[in-house]
Amino acid sequence: MKRILSAFAAVGSVLLVGCALGTWRTEHTINAHIVIEIRREVEEQADDLLDFLESAEEPARDTADDAPNPSSWLERAIDMAVPIRPVYAAENKELDSPRLTELKEKLRKRHSELEALKEKGCVGENNRAYVEFRETDDALKPEEKNAAQKLVAAENADRKEFYKETAALRKDEGLTVSMVERFHAQRRLERAKPGEIFQLPSAGQDFDDFKASDKGKKLGDECKPGAWVTIK
Repeated sequence: MKRILSAFAAVGSVLLVGCALGTWRTEHTINAHIVIEIRREVEEQADDLLDFLESAEEPARDTADDAPNPSSWLERAIDMAVPIRPVYAAENKELDSPRLTELKEKLRKRHSELEALKEKGCVGENNRAYVEFRETDDALKPEEKNAAQKLVAAENADRKEFYKETAALRKDEGLTVSMVERFHAQRRLERAKPGEIFQLPSAGQDFDDFKASDKGKKLGDECKPGAWVTIK
């Protein structure tokens, strides 16, 4: 009788352990899926933001002297039927809020000035998705340097608020500010233009992915974790 009870106890223990392992594996799989999905959403948000900012660089077309023609009337009709046509206006509704919209507008107003500083080599993008002022010889006059530093501080303050607001929208799913910063930094780096200054990711999967990319290969021996580089 004792042997039978012992056998039942052993089988029960095995079943309990099996159920526990099964539950852990299921939860682990679900959690991994959530992380992947959240990253996809944040990366799409980063793309939308960059598209929106870069659209500010496009010169407006002067239509004052345009003669009326059938195609222009057709375009107006399409605009009335489908008011939102530009790519940057296709907001990521799942990671959007009135506060994010307000911050995007603030970032866009500052974008052209920031790009001008980047072209002079005075500003670079670090691996946390913020900008950093970089000392350059005779690139800026003293008063221009002070203005540039204030611009960088204002930009980073708005970016920080943007990342915090984004994380708050997915707080229940484990999204943190540092995760948002990381995903935005990676997308900015992937979309970097030749001549721009960037700090590469720290050692890890993000760095390995970049090193294997065309941009990473072009850097050659300069491609090191955490290094500041000029994109080629």
